[in-house]
Amino acid sequence: MKKVLMRAGKNPFTTIGYEDVLQKNILGTNSGNLIFAHAAHKTMRTDKVHITHAGYTANLLKADEINEKYDYFVLPFANAFRKSFEGNLKNYTKLIKKLKIPVIVVGVGAQTDLNYNMESMSSIDESVKEFVRVVLDRSTSIGVRGELTAAYLNKLGFKDVDVIGCPSLFLHGQDFKTRIQP
Repeated sequence: MKKVLMRAGKNPFTTIGYEDVLQKNILGTNSGNLIFAHAAHKTMRTDKVHITHAGYTANLLKADEINEKYDYFVLPFANAFRKSFEGNLKNYTKLIKKLKIPVIVVGVGAQTDLNYNMESMSSIDESVKEFVRVVLDRSTSIGVRGELTAAYLNKLGFKDVDVIGCPSLFLHGQDFKTRIQP
């Protein structure tokens, strides 16, 4: 059985009251985190995979334990490439540097201004480069939400980028049906 440690506040099949969601920060301050994590969990869920949820913080003291207990570290991110998340991104970078297992980033997005001005992100370029570099040392590609994020990472020198769309599209699994209106 493969063991996955995933950045998430809870198992999607566990019901939690809204008071606990708020008090325990199950959303990770962004509902996208919970939705993305639920979608990633449901996508990976099989009888040959056991998924453990790590919460939303990068605990450097657990690197050895993570290496011993898990086969993969999965990071479903919402808009992680933004100024207000830079400290968290640096902490994840430090943790990932200590990991020996594959790291899978799902649906990460870049957050710019309303005009999609990439220059507004220049202050975090170095932090993003370091994060992506350490992820790609442990993975073959990084999954981004859209073309904007792919263009941003390409501009920073990364080509191993796959546009996978918003992870919420996978929330209902492979059997999700859509109707296209004529």
